[in-house]
Amino acid sequence: MKESKKRTLYECSHARVRGETIYCDQGHQICLRPGNGHVDIMRLARGARLAFQPCQNCLDFDCMGPPVPPEERGWQEKGTNGR
Repeated sequence: MKESKKRTLYECSHARVRGETIYCDQGHQICLRPGNGHVDIMRLARGARLAFQPCQNCLDFDCMGPPVPPEERGWQEKGTNGR
């Protein structure tokens, strides 16, 4: 299935990893669910698509290059769920 062109955390120079979370160094909430607005790093480990709604119209979005192809995302073997 072809992915539509959306801004992703793979492309934004403001996306940072700290501990077990991905956050925006500009202070924007990435995830709109209740909590601190950060995203669990396991999504990155699985190679999940990281295109969140708040990023789509963000004035601070700073594209650092083309999107990472799906086959180059993540580091876990497909079909595993370990940390």
